[in-house]
Parts: sequence; structure tokens; C-alpha cells
Amino acid sequence: MRIRVERLALALALTLVLAGVLAGCGQKVSQTETQPTSPATEVQTEAKTEKATEAVRIETETETETETETEAPQLIQSVDYTSKDGSIKITLPDNTWKVTQDVDEMRVFKSDPDATINIVHADNETTIKNQNICTGKEELETWLSEQYPEENAYEVQEFVNGSFEDVQTYEYVVKYNTQARMWAYMVTYAIVKGNNENAYVITGTIGDENQSLLEEVKKSVESFRVLNDETLKTVTSEVVSGTTQKTSETVSTNTVSTQELTSLKDYGTTATLVTNDVVNVRMSPGTDADILTSLDKNAKVTVVGETDNWFKVDIQGNTGYIRKDFLVYPSAVTTEQTNSSETTSTESAATTSEMDSATNYGSSATLYASSDVNIRSAPGTDNAIIGSLGNGNAVTVIGETDSWFIVSVDGTTGYVSKSYLSTNAPAATQTTTDTGTDTGTTTTTDNGNTTTEATETPSTTAPATSSKVGGTIVSASADTLTIAGDDGNTYNVYYGGASQDTQDGLYDGVYVEVDVDNSQSSSDTLYATNVKGY
Repeated sequence: MRIRVERLALALALTLVLAGVLAGCGQKVSQTETQPTSPATEVQTEAKTEKATEAVRIETETETETETETEAPQLIQSVDYTSKDGSIKITLPDNTWKVTQDVDEMRVFKSDPDATINIVHADNETTIKNQNICTGKEELETWLSEQYPEENAYEVQEFVNGSFEDVQTYEYVVKYNTQARMWAYMVTYAIVKGNNENAYVITGTIGDENQSLLEEVKKSVESFRVLNDETLKTVTSEVVSGTTQKTSETVSTNTVSTQELTSLKDYGTTATLVTNDVVNVRMSPGTDADILTSLDKNAKVTVVGETDNWFKVDIQGNTGYIRKDFLVYPSAVTTEQTNSSETTSTESAATTSEMDSATNYGSSATLYASSDVNIRSAPGTDNAIIGSLGNGNAVTVIGETDSWFIVSVDGTTGYVSKSYLSTNAPAATQTTTDTGTDTGTTTTTDNGNTTTEATETPSTTAPATSSKVGGTIVSASADTLTIAGDDGNTYNVYYGGASQDTQDGLYDGVYVEVDVDNSQSSSDTLYATNVKGY
């Protein structure tokens, strides 16, 4: 029995030695793995593990939330925008463009990088002119040169125009160099209805030389549509759809110039007209032609011929052309106004023009008032009244302007419209008492003095105070016409203060009917009160 126990003990010892040898051939056994673990240690380990797991989970969730918050919004291209009042519509390049202003007069859209689109609406002649819409490439380059006088400061890359019934469109692209520019590019699209009746100007500007952005802005500008005007709605919709054809200015305006020149008619004489606004004089009848010079408003122009839409003019010996709607007859400067503010402005301009034309005779002459008339402080009906003349009163004339006489009354200088003074002394007003014989007495009033004298053949029939003459103009100046009368006679007609009814002015070859005031006319010159041209 003792031998079995000893054998069992020896077997156990051998087992322990073998286990130690095996452990030495492999990896070192961790003390943590071989040492028994107490219940408290197990709890602490589990707690640490849970905290580590929770930290990882929170960090993962935070990263996910951060990624979600900073994720860029989805880009949407070609975004249609309709104004709040429903009057216009435009397709913006994408949804990064922001609307910063939306009122009828101005709508503004912006995007980064520095790019903007402005839409301006002008609905009357004054506000449309203030937009400085360039209707030709030369006009655009002139305007640019005034803004950027540096050499090679800009380049007009494109100029296109179109005509659709009574609507004109103008589109141009300007590239600015780095020294002069506020922008790298400017795209302009102007739409004008009628004679400055209604207009929209859409302008896109780009801060960088980015061709892709330029094309996007240009496409957006051209997408503009009007929704509340049927004519403009049709035109702008057709432009967007591409069903209308626009032409470059070079092709379009040269064709117009050629057509205009085929209709050229030289007068063989001259006529004087006046500019109704600041206007360019061009080398040929087209807006593509070079500018010869520019004239201020109320400038006198010598007209020597015409085409269908342009007057041929003589400017200090040089031939030029001015559009017909910029020239009017001198009297129209003061008679064609329709409201008091316009009248005041025009009359003030007319006063200045009249004063510039003043001539002092160096001597004096006596004229007579053909009716009651005011004497004014300056040549214009907006100037102060400093006196008056009664019908038939004599007055001393010391000079003249184009339309007014300069008079001296009791040492005071004044102005009287030429329409109311005549070289003819008034005829005596006679009252006759018939005694039944060949003689009688006549009471005569002459300029306020009453006398009684004998007369043998008292006149009882007054001459006609007016008559009419018809004929063809053979010569015209600022205030005088020479007419070949229908009766075979030639008449010189003064019409400085006459009203006029003629479409294109008075010049050689125009047939006219003239109402004549016989009380002011002489054997040499007829005094016209109205001239009607056909």
C-alpha cells in the first residue's frame, strides 16, 4: 500500500516537470492568465471595457453627425425665377445664386465668385435715356472710351442687334483688361419697345476670367422673358426659343446704310433745322458709320438732302448724316411741348439760343405793332413782361435775334416777338358821314390823335386782312421761303413766327399753302401766319 502511494507521488512529480518543460518551449504564459482572478478584479475589468466601448461609440456618432452637418447641399442647375409681381422671368445658372433685390425698377442676383445679374425696368423716355443703351458698336466704343481712356483698356467681343415689329434688341459682350476693369466681363441685353415706350436692360458682370462662368451668365441673361406685356412676351419668348433671328451689327447696319443711300435725294438748296437733343453726326446714314462730330441740343444744322430716315447735312463744309427724329424746325423747339415743366425747360433753352443769335443794328428803325403785344426782358415767353404795345403803336427797333426784335422804349431795352411787328404803319380808321354830295367830312383817328378834314372820296370798304398763296418751294432758309406760286408769280415769304403743319420740314420741292397776313406784308415780302406742307 505504501508502495502505491509512493508511485502515485512520483507520477505526479513527473507530470509537473513535463508541464514546466512544455511551457518553456512555447510563449511565456501570462501571469494574468495563470493567476486566479478575484471577483472584484473581474468587475473593474468589465467596467473599463464598457467605458472604452462607449467612448468609441460616442466618437463614431460625433464623426457621423459632423459629416452630416458639413455635407454640401445638392447643386441644381438652370433654376427658373419669377419676380414677386409676376412681370418677368429668368433662368439662373444654378441654385447658388441668391436674390438680393426684387422690385420693378431693379432686380439683383448674386453668386460666388464675384458675379451678378441686374435687371432694370424703365417705362418712360427719360428713364430709358438714363440707361445709356448703346444702339451701335461705334456708340458703345465711344461710351467705353469716355469711361476708360487708357489704351487697350477694353475689347468689344460681340455686338448683336435685332428688330421685331416695333421692338429693338441690343446685346453686347465687353472684356476689360486687368488695369482698367471693375469686372473681367460685362454682358448686356437691352430690349426697347416703340419710341422709348418701355425697356428692360439685363446686365451680367463677372469678376474673373472664367469662360465657363461667362457662358453661364450669358445664357442666363438671354433667358430673360417678359410676362405682363404681350408684345414683349412674344419677342422675348421667341428669343429664348431661338425662333427669331438676330444679326451682327456689321451685317445689319451696313445693309441699312446701303438701302438708305439708294433713297438719297439732294435738295439743290439748303434748309435750316434745329437739334432736339444731343446727337451724333455720322459719315453715312447708318449707326455703324463713323461719327463725324456731335452736336448739342438746339444747335442749328444746314440740311442739304435726305434719305428715307436720315437728313444729309453740311457741317462746316463736311457732309454728314443725322437721323430725322433728331432734327426739327426752329419753331418746334418752343411749340411742341405738352406740359408746363417741359415748356419752361424748352423756353429757357430757346432764350439762350436766341441771345446767342442777337445782332445790334448800330442804328434804329421804326416798326409798328400789328396787335396788342408784350415787351419782355429777354427773348422768350417765359421771361418777365416789362411793358406792352397797343395795336398800331410805333416802337424803336435797335437789333434782333432769330425770332425777336430788340426794342428801346424810354431808354429801356426789351424784346418783342417778330410775329407782332411790321414795317407797315397802320391804316387810318375812317368814319364817313354821307351828305348827299361829292364832299363830306371825315373824322380820322391816327395813333391816338383825332382830326377832322374834308374828303372827296371817302373809303367805306376795308381791304382784306388775310389771303392764301399756294406754290412750290424753290429756296428755304431759317425764316424765309421763296415760292413759285400757282399763279405764275414768285413770292418771298417770311414765316419766322408762323405755325407749321408739315411732316419732314420745309425744303426745295415741297408744295405749300401759306396763310398771309396782309396787314403786315409788303410788296416785297409776304408775312405768313401758317404754312402747310404736302
